[in-house]
Amino acid sequence: MPGAIGSELRGIGRSAARAWRGPGRERDLVVQSGKAAFAAVLSWAVAGWWLRAPMAIMAPWVAIVLVQATVYRSVAQALQVLVSMAFGTLLAALGWVVCGSTVGAMAAVLPITMLLGNWRRFGDQGMYSSTSALFVLSYGPVTVPTIGHRLGEALLGATIGLAVNLLVWPPVHLRNSRRAALDVADEVAEILVESADGLRKDWDATLTDERYRRALRAFRRWEDLRAATEHARESMRMNPRRHRHGPVPEIEHGFIPTLEDVITRTIAITRTIRDTARADGVDLTPDGRTLAPYAAFLDALACAVRDYGRAVAAMGTPVVRTDATGSPDTRLRCAREELNRAVDVHAVLTERLPEAARSGPLTTALTGSLLAEAGRLLSDLEVSLDAESQPVGH
Repeated sequence: MPGAIGSELRGIGRSAARAWRGPGRERDLVVQSGKAAFAAVLSWAVAGWWLRAPMAIMAPWVAIVLVQATVYRSVAQALQVLVSMAFGTLLAALGWVVCGSTVGAMAAVLPITMLLGNWRRFGDQGMYSSTSALFVLSYGPVTVPTIGHRLGEALLGATIGLAVNLLVWPPVHLRNSRRAALDVADEVAEILVESADGLRKDWDATLTDERYRRALRAFRRWEDLRAATEHARESMRMNPRRHRHGPVPEIEHGFIPTLEDVITRTIAITRTIRDTARADGVDLTPDGRTLAPYAAFLDALACAVRDYGRAVAAMGTPVVRTDATGSPDTRLRCAREELNRAVDVHAVLTERLPEAARSGPLTTALTGSLLAEAGRLLSDLEVSLDAESQPVGH
C-alpha cells in the first residue's frame, strides 16, 4: 500500500511539473478546473448573494457540470442537463402531491427517474433527473414557487457555465492531436528501422517478440490519436477562437486511415518475423542477399512515415518539436522521395524473394508473406501521398 501511494504521488508530481513547464494536456486540465471553480463561485454569488435564491446550490452545481472540455460539448450538454433536471423536478412535485410525504414521494419517483436517466436522449446526463428529484424532495415544502426557483437556479447556473467556457479562454485542442500524430508516426518509424536492423543481424526471438508487441502498442496509440483528432475537431465547433486557428486540416481525414493501414501492415510484418525466429531448430530465414533489400525497403518506408507524420504535425504551427523543422510541403516532398526509393527497392525484392523461396515450402510461405505485406504497405502510402493535390493546411 505505501508503495502504491508513493507511486501515485510521484505521478501527480510529474503531471504538476508538466503543467508548470508549458502547454499540454496537464495545463489544459488546470485551466478547465480553474474555469469550473470560477463559474461555480460566480453562480453562487449571483444566485445566493445577489438574488437571495432559496436554494442557491443548484446554480453552481449546474455551472460546474457545464464547464466542459469543449464549447460545443458544453452547449450540447446544457440542453440535456436542463431537460433531465426539469423531468426530475416536475416528477418530484407530482409525487409529493400524490403521496403527501417525502418518503412516499421518493419511493414512487426515484425508480421512474432512474429509468428515465438511461434514456439515450439524455446522453450521459440522465443521472441529473434523479439528483434533482432528491434536491426538490429533501429541501423544504414542494410548492409552485419552490419548483420555479429550482428551475430558475438551474437555468442561471447553465447560463453562467456556458458563458465562462465560451468567453474565458475557450478550449482548443489542436496541439494535442498534432503532437499525437507526430508521436505515433515516430513510433511506427522506429519499429520499422529496428526491424530492418534486425534483418541484417541474427533473428533474436526475444527482440522480434518485443518489436511485435511494440507494433501492437502503436495501434493502441493510433486509437488515442483518432480520439484526440475527434476532440480537436469538436473543440473548434462554436469556438470564437476558431478564426485564429483555422479548421482542423489533413489529420482528420487523410493521415489517420493511412496510419492505421501502415500500423496494420507493420504488425503483420513483425509477427511474421517473430514467428520465424521462434521456429526451433528450423532455419527459415532467407539469405543475406535477399534480406538486404528488404531491410533497405523498411528503412525507406520508415523515413517516409516519419516525414509524413511531421508534415501533418506541422500544419498550422511553425514548430512542433525542435527537431521537426521544415514546412509541411517540404516534409511531404521528402516523404515522396523516400517512397520513390522504396518503390525501386521493392522491384528488387520481387526478383530476389521468389528465388529464396526455392529452398522449401516453409521458406516460401515466409518470403511470400513478407513480399505481400511490403507491397500492401507501399500501396497504402502511395495512395495517401498521391492524394495531396493541394497545399498542406488548406
